[in-house]
Amino acid sequence: MITSIILVTYNKLEYTQLCIESIRRYTAAGSYEIIVIDNGSTDGTPLWLEEQPDVICQLNSRNEGFPKACNQGIALASGEGIMLLNNDTVVTPRWLEGLLRGLHSDPKVGAVGPVTNYASYMTQIPTNYETLEEMEQFADRHNVHDSAKWEERLKLIGYCLLMKREACEAVGLFDERFGIGNYEDDDYSLRLLLKGYKLLLCGDTFIHHFGSISFGADQKKFQAIVTDNHVHFVQKWGFEPGSAMNVRLDLLSVVEQELPDYKRGQPIAVLEIGCGCGGTLLKLKRDHPDSTLYGLERDPQASRIAQAAGVAIVGQGTAKDALGTARWGIEAGSLDAIIIGNAHEFASQSGGMKGLAALLKPEGWLLCSFANRLCFRFVKQFMSPSEHLETSMLYTSDQVKGLMSKAGLDVLKLAYAADSLTSEDERFIKGLADLMGQSLSEQFTAVYFISLARLPAAEIAETTNAVIPVGIPDMACQADGEDGDIAGTGNDAVAADIRPSKEQNDIRFTGERLVVSREVKEQCREVYEEHMLRYELAGKLAAGLQVLDAACGTGYGTGMLKAAGAVHVTGIDIDEQSVERAKLDYGGDGISFVAGDVLKLPFDNGAFDAVVSFETIEHVSEGRAWIRESARVLREGGRFIVSTPNRALTNAANYYEEQPFNPHHRFEYRTEELVGELLQFYDIEALYGQNVYDDSQFAAMRWLRAANQLPEDREEAHRVQSRGHALVPLSELKSGEPMYVLAVCRKKRAGG
Repeated sequence: MITSIILVTYNKLEYTQLCIESIRRYTAAGSYEIIVIDNGSTDGTPLWLEEQPDVICQLNSRNEGFPKACNQGIALASGEGIMLLNNDTVVTPRWLEGLLRGLHSDPKVGAVGPVTNYASYMTQIPTNYETLEEMEQFADRHNVHDSAKWEERLKLIGYCLLMKREACEAVGLFDERFGIGNYEDDDYSLRLLLKGYKLLLCGDTFIHHFGSISFGADQKKFQAIVTDNHVHFVQKWGFEPGSAMNVRLDLLSVVEQELPDYKRGQPIAVLEIGCGCGGTLLKLKRDHPDSTLYGLERDPQASRIAQAAGVAIVGQGTAKDALGTARWGIEAGSLDAIIIGNAHEFASQSGGMKGLAALLKPEGWLLCSFANRLCFRFVKQFMSPSEHLETSMLYTSDQVKGLMSKAGLDVLKLAYAADSLTSEDERFIKGLADLMGQSLSEQFTAVYFISLARLPAAEIAETTNAVIPVGIPDMACQADGEDGDIAGTGNDAVAADIRPSKEQNDIRFTGERLVVSREVKEQCREVYEEHMLRYELAGKLAAGLQVLDAACGTGYGTGMLKAAGAVHVTGIDIDEQSVERAKLDYGGDGISFVAGDVLKLPFDNGAFDAVVSFETIEHVSEGRAWIRESARVLREGGRFIVSTPNRALTNAANYYEEQPFNPHHRFEYRTEELVGELLQFYDIEALYGQNVYDDSQFAAMRWLRAANQLPEDREEAHRVQSRGHALVPLSELKSGEPMYVLAVCRKKRAGG
């Protein structure tokens, strides 16, 4: 398959030579053709081009502009792939292979682009090289296939744009009204979307871009062209591209900071009020593939583009029109998140926030941006007798907290967007701070602020009976722990709810080491339930045993195992402060805590009847070493109960040796890899999956099926049904993957 690489040149021969030489060096011979359209260069470029035997060139007598020159190049192209490449780029190892892989990953993908060191619209990534040689080394390390770095976009930047010929033919030529250039790539991207194609940024492919060499120091000319083409774009499309195509990274960064693990990798249902063309929703979709995206947008043309990008437009109108939620067809309690960029337009409507809160699931969140009443610019206007300031749409943080409270939402974060300041502004703000309190100085500088609020988790009904999760058979062991089977018929081993009643509300949950607190129960209910169900399972196997709780943290699980009937439970953790807190809160008869490393346990051989290891193994340097050490301290036939994330879901694109997405994890297993490690020292009695997903929910499976002409959807009757956080026997899973795997094992007997 041939890729036609089209360059448009206007002087700057040295850059053109660098670019073409890099193509020759890093692109497989016979896989491409180079087409150069020269726009009347006067620096020797035409003569040099004519001397190149592998370059097809067309020499224009004058500067015809970038869009027209691209159209001339497309007319000469013979390849199945059409590549527009700026002559101020340098391509890198495996660049074209990476882009082609993305382009052909899905029949719906019409165009792809790489990341670089210099470009707009979130295409630029951090780099640390200073020379071209260092750049090539950087790119060689970066250009490793990883589809997790692919991202759907509203637009791709034209410095490097690879299209399928069929997509190019369906859309037609570049719009030559954009003259010399700028905005023609925005225009073409939107036209591709409206023809039903997806645009993919391939974050696993990097090329170098010098950037803006054509205009050099003539920035006035450049700015005039940009201004003119901006007008052409607005006249053609009817909306302001800056706002309609904007991606609200400021909003999403607050969610990332406060809720970093919120259903990451899982599909969610999100509504954005004022969604524009859908850029913010597409960005959110990267961390939540296959999500359901809803949008309300006042501009009909922007709505049409958002719909083409995969957003279900539920209504057209302003934020005030959002009050008529009943007509949207969105069920109450069905949304994971709602985003409102201009919440000040909406908040004053009676019952507005409460109506939105009713659409959220328990633990769902509402993300809003409000015009800040205390901003010094508004204060100045308010103080000026010659200016009228409409304050009804300006809010203080206290007012927003009140709005959220009335709607039944808890505010997790208020973030202020600092404005640029002159020295005069700074003096004015200092005067305000002296007058009203230094603590408000941050608020005086912000034109707007962001509120992240969350609906509390639904309360779990109190019960005096044992909690037996759905999907887990009742488990009972003989008191001596010798031959107990995981197949009991009752729940005699656990006579009452073993969940800890004590809360450690002064310890903040960081997302990695669970603590039992009011905050966790209300705001991180899913994580809390996952951990509780694991310990409840272990509790059914702990009665009458000497148990080691490995990586016990601040001790809640150790206490649960003792409450379930263990004779004695020892908790061990590498963090001495956690151990001291565990002693204080959970220490007592039959419970002890020790500081130590699980890879070097300070216990004799055969000291325990059972070892419990939940979400521990992925943190150690070598999983096999921990499994071996756990077996050492177990008596023959002793039980090892272990859980860990399943890399097939949590880091599907990673090899075993690569750093997982979670920076606290040293590695992650797939299920079969965990089993392979365990079988060296243990016989496996039972395997469970937690947070199970049907294979049909994964984009990779659908792409593979589509490539093999198979139906993408799976029949409902055969789908793996969600069971929440229940531990489901793996024997019940067919074409399904769990987020976490839990194994119950017996230490192999000597000679066995």
